[in-house]
This record gives sequence, C-alpha cells and structure tokens, in this order.
Amino acid sequence: MHGTYASEQPTDFQAATAAAAAAAAAAAASASVSSMRTTAEQRDMEREQNSNDPDEWSMSECGFADSEVQRAIRGGSAAEDITQYPIHGWVDVTDEFHDACSELLPGELAQDMLFGLFEAMSAIEIMDPKMDVGMGFDKFDLPPPSFEAAVAMGAIKLDGLEPAELIGIFDALFACLVSWLEGNSMDQVLFTCLYLHAPSQIQDKALRVFCTAVRNLIVVIKNIIILAAVNEEEDFQLYGNSALLAAEKAQPSTIAGLLKEVEDELVRKCKQLTSTENQNLMAVVHRLRFMRHLFQAIYQVELMPGADSAEEAVNEIYKNLNVASELLPLIKRTIDRGTQPVEGSEAPNPMGFSPRIHDRSQPPTFPRSIKIRERPASYQFLEEMVARFKYACKVIRYKDYYSALNFFIEYSRKSGHCILSRSVLQSLFNSSILLAHGKQSMKQFLRHSVQAFNSPPVLNPKHPVANDPKVQQHLETFFRYCINMKTFNQFIRLCGFNRARQRDKLAHLIENFDPLQVDAARLDSLMNQMANDRAMEGNESHATALKHSTHFSTWVLYNCFRAMLIYLMSGFELELYAVHEFLYIYWYPYEFLIGFLVSALTRTENILLAQEEYAEHQSRIQVNGGNSGSGGKNRKAAKPKKNKKQQRPYRQEIVYYHALLSLCGGMYKAMGALTKDGRVRLPMSKFDNEEIRYNRRFAPFVPLTSPPPVSYAEFKNIRDHMMLNSVEELYSFAAKHFDQARNVLESIQNPEQEILDLLQIARTNFVVMNVLARGHQKEVKRQPEFDFSKHSYFPIIKLK
Repeated sequence: MHGTYASEQPTDFQAATAAAAAAAAAAAASASVSSMRTTAEQRDMEREQNSNDPDEWSMSECGFADSEVQRAIRGGSAAEDITQYPIHGWVDVTDEFHDACSELLPGELAQDMLFGLFEAMSAIEIMDPKMDVGMGFDKFDLPPPSFEAAVAMGAIKLDGLEPAELIGIFDALFACLVSWLEGNSMDQVLFTCLYLHAPSQIQDKALRVFCTAVRNLIVVIKNIIILAAVNEEEDFQLYGNSALLAAEKAQPSTIAGLLKEVEDELVRKCKQLTSTENQNLMAVVHRLRFMRHLFQAIYQVELMPGADSAEEAVNEIYKNLNVASELLPLIKRTIDRGTQPVEGSEAPNPMGFSPRIHDRSQPPTFPRSIKIRERPASYQFLEEMVARFKYACKVIRYKDYYSALNFFIEYSRKSGHCILSRSVLQSLFNSSILLAHGKQSMKQFLRHSVQAFNSPPVLNPKHPVANDPKVQQHLETFFRYCINMKTFNQFIRLCGFNRARQRDKLAHLIENFDPLQVDAARLDSLMNQMANDRAMEGNESHATALKHSTHFSTWVLYNCFRAMLIYLMSGFELELYAVHEFLYIYWYPYEFLIGFLVSALTRTENILLAQEEYAEHQSRIQVNGGNSGSGGKNRKAAKPKKNKKQQRPYRQEIVYYHALLSLCGGMYKAMGALTKDGRVRLPMSKFDNEEIRYNRRFAPFVPLTSPPPVSYAEFKNIRDHMMLNSVEELYSFAAKHFDQARNVLESIQNPEQEILDLLQIARTNFVVMNVLARGHQKEVKRQPEFDFSKHSYFPIIKLK
C-alpha cells in the first residue's frame, strides 16, 4: 500500500491528502493487537521523554485542537471518511474567538508563545483592505486596463482634449507628484496615470509634452535624492516600475524648450478665442509655465557641480523659483475649471487614471491604502516647497563651517519634513564647496572655518609663522585626520535627515568627537612647545603667535558640545521622555553642558581680543620706529581700534545660551519642587530603575573624555542636596531662574520669533512658580500640563 501510494504521487492536493489518509487507515486496521499495545507503550515512553524537554510542547499545550480531535488523530480513526477535506485538527472557533476579542481593549494584542510583538508587527491582516490587495476587488470585476487596453476601449482620449480635461489631468498629476514626495510608492501614485506609460503615443501636444516633463522630472528628483543620500525608507520610495521609466529614454535638457514651444502656441491660440475660452486655455498655459520653471530649477540643482560659478548658478535657480511662486496663486484660483474627481472614487481624475493597475505587481508589505492629496493641498505643498528652495539658495552665502552649520540646523527645524527640500540643500551646499575650494574642497573648507572661528595666526598666510614647514606639517596632519574621521562632514550631512533619524545618528557622531579632541589637544600642545623653542631662539613674533594656543581644541570642543545639546534636547521634540525624567534631562545642560558652550565661546572671544591687542601693539611699534609720523599713518595705525566691537562676534550667541541656562535651571528646580510636592506621577518602584534609565539617556556621552561623563551617583547626590530645601523654597528658586531668563531675553535687540516664544514661556512659568510658592492648590495634587506648542525644548507649565 505504501509503495503504491509513493509511485502514484497524485498532483492534486486534496487527492494527495485523501490517499495519505486511506493508507494510514489501512495500516491501522491491519495491525495486530500486540503490535498496537507495543506501539502504545512506545508512544507513552516518547511522550514521557518529550515532557522532560522544555523546548517541546504537546498538541494540547499548543492549543491547536480539542482533546477529542487529538485522540482521533493519535488513534488513526480520523481517516475513516476520506471524502472529507481536510478534517485533521480543524475546529470551528468562531464563538470562542469573539469571546476572547471582547476581553481586549482597542489597541491591545493577544500574546502567544508563537505570536509575540515581532510577529504582530510583521503580520499581514487577511481581509483588511489596507493590507490585503485582494479585498479591493470583486470576483466580477474586470482587470484594470493597461494603456493599450484603455485606448482600445475608448476610456482615454489621445487627441482633442478640452482645456477643462487638460487642467484636470495636470492638477491630478501634480497631486500624484506631491503624494510621491510624501513617501508613497511611485507605482501607486504617479504611474496610476495611464498617460505616463507611453507619452510618445499621445497626439495632443500639450498633454504629451507635460507627461514627458513629469517622467523626466521623476528621473531628476531621484538623482538628486540619491546623490544627497539623506533619505530613509520611511521618507521616500526611490524605486518603482523602472521598466516604465526605461521605455522612453529621458532627455531632461530638451524639456524646457518643448514646454516653451507649447506655451507659445497656446498663447497665440488664446488671442483668437472668446473671453471664457481664453481664460480656460490660459489656465492650461499657467500650468505648463509653472512646470517649465519648476523643472528648470530642479534640473539646474542637479547640474550645479559642473557650473562655472556657484553664485551664477544659484541666481538662475532663484529666478526660476520666483516665476514659479508667482504662478501658483493664479493656478490655485483656477482649480475649479478642470474636471474634478468622482465622489467615492480612488482615481484623482475621471479620465486617464487606473488606481489599481499596479496592485498585483507590488509585494505584500506595501501599504495598500493610498490616499492621494487633494488638489488645493497639493498646490499648497508645492508653494511651500518652492519657498523652501528659495531659502535653501542662501546657503552659498555661508563660507565657513560655523555659519553653515547654524544654517543647516535652522533649516532642518523649519523644513525637515520634505525630503526633496533637504536633498536640494545638501546638493547646493556640496556643489558650492566644490566650486569654491576645488579638488580638496572639504580640507580647505575646514581650514577656512577654523580661521573664521578663532583666527589662529598659523592659518594666516600673511603671518611669518605660516611659512614654517614644521608648523604646516602638523596642520596638514590634523586636517587630514579630520577628513578621514568624517565627523564634521557627517554633522552637516545628518542635518539633512528627518528629525527622528538625526537623533540616532547624533549618538554615533558624538562618539567620534573623542579622538578629534585628543588630536586637537595634541596639536595645541605641539604649538606651545614650538613657541618655547622659538622664544629660546629669540624669534619673538613666532613665539607670540604660537604661545598659549588653544584654537583647535576649542573649535572641536565647541562643535562637540553643540552636538550633545542637540541630541539631548531633541528628545523633547520627539516626545521620548516621560515627565518624571524631565528633572535630570534639564539638570545636565544646566549644570554642565551650556556652561561648557559659554566657556568655549568666551575663550574664543578672549583669543580674538588678545590677537587684536597684539596687532595694535605691533602697529604702534612700527609707527614709532618710522622716520616720519604723518597724520595719514596715524590714522592707519588707529584702524584696528574701530574693529574692537567687531571682535566680539559671539556675544549674541553667548547671551542666548545664558537665557537657555536660566530656563534649564528653572525647569530643573520646578521639576524638583513638583516631584517633592507630589504633583508628578512616578512609576511604581517594582517596575522602575532610575539608574538604568539615567544611564541609557546619557549613554552616548560616556566615551567622551571632555566633558567627562557624570555618573548616576553624582547626579543623585546633587539632587538629594537640592531636595533638602522646602517645596516653597524650590518653587521660589525656579521663579528666580525664569525671571533671570526673562531679563536676558528682553535685553536682546531685534528678537526673532524663537526669542519671543522663549520670552513668553519664561514670563508664564515665572508667574506659575510664584503662585505655587504661595501655596496655591496645596491640597490638590494634580500633575500639571506641560505644553510644548510654543517651543520644542521648553514647555509652558499649566496648572489644572
């Protein structure tokens, strides 16, 4: 019987199951009673052995079938009726399933030893339209038509389109483009437009050229994002149906000319039409013109590395962006003139779109529920994107690392959600550095940046010490090490990632600053040693230039401190911290980090002032040693005095950090007071270990030698000492800190919006702390609300 079954090998699954069941039933019937007893004894022994193995479970433990079915399976009697398919272990659990579900709250998951959180996150929910592609179809539905099938059926027009139809298709394509930039699959948004599948077969010239421009724009955008390399999988779907893009070769250089030609033809046609028809056709012209200028601006970003001058290239980009921004209000006013989406339909336009044409070609993990942006919201997105592009063009003004990094941090805070905007900024910056400094662009850029930050004499080509070959050898070694470590490159580059990824990458970046700190300190030490050697040789000018040199270590430490502060405070923006953790998160910047930043900037200013005084001294010596002391020479010698105020370039930033210091101190004391007052909900002690949480929050700072890591024991001692004060005193201390922050912020002239927001936070929290210090709501121990709507790092404390 077994041999016959093996030789037949039924191809049908049901027939194979029935044959196997029949073979098992025949074997069971022909077995003798003694063999059955022996088999049962062996099965009992095996069951006992398996029960001792912790990694093995019985069928009843797994819960795959009830006890009667298990006995039937073990006894072999389950195969008596081979017409039933399949009967092995199948039980109707519908009622039990609904009863179990009724015990779960929304959002809860049932955990099993074979189905945990990992399996739940990667599971595909069958019969859920968002995940199961088959649920979007009815068995009587016809397959979605391809471009050729739609043309044969007359579902789409290739020629003789009315202006309203062109406006509807153009608006829908812009909506699809925006949906693609927001992270959706290219196949599920852009290539649902059948016209994009074969633009060369379209006879209507305006539609053909527009669709060709969209296809080329896809290629250009992909190239910019790939080269910038600041995208993550949640930001952007780079790859789609590449066969469609390869079907017609991209020629971006010809697109602007084609669009201009169509515009001119339609403008001439407008002159022969009535007023209403003229307005409809001009709406088509405006969309074609907007596409032309937007395409040219983005395409010029891709071509910028080969330009002769960064300023000229950016000026040309800026001109196109200006025209595009002027056209958008005109386009938004004529959205209603085009064909509109059918209510209840997934297609963004009645003609030319097949939303489900690519569903069967997608892997099962793709998000199935795609909602394309509405047309007004899409044009609003494009208007904001053009404004971000114009703002990004300002990056070429910043010629040193300090100012460029400030610009990138500010740009990321304002425009971090748009992957194309972030990629354009990276491309513009890299191209401008390449055009400005040539082949060894980053090394020259860093040399120039250190010189702009604290002006070391050894980097001044006019200073005699700059010609010393030994000094230049040490400098070359240091900057080559900076380039090899890629720390400074990565700091600017990670500002192009989305805000959540920035924090992850900052943790690794901070670790890389430690070897740079060591190398910078070694370089400064060598310079001091060489100063002593030059002094012994009698070379006073060289010795003075090299003596007490802390230029390079200060520069490295300042950038390290900034990375640490951004990492720590970004946790508030990303809502990673629990309220009871605020105390030590604000404590670290207050006690250490912001003080280090102020110290580094103050030291830099002192270095610049000392150099200025030395330059004035040398100038006076030269004047006094001259044969004639004309008024003109005296005026030239007095020039450095006029620049004294300019030698404090970091005064405003120092004032800003003093304000942050007071705000962090106020929040630290306020959280201590609220905790001691019983107004902060604390985790249960048996589920909590504050030391572990503390160590994890500050783990990226541990590898650094400067600043040295602060252990949990040190923090606990400082906190316990603070908590010796009464609750009223702690509230009063917090109020004083907020009052100090208010005074500092009010002293800033011409404040930006961030300063005004921080000023409102300081004023409000000052009032709240004073109210609590006087015993307001003393009997009510409710946790206050921490409102971060005004600022990402500092909340307004609101009493409930």
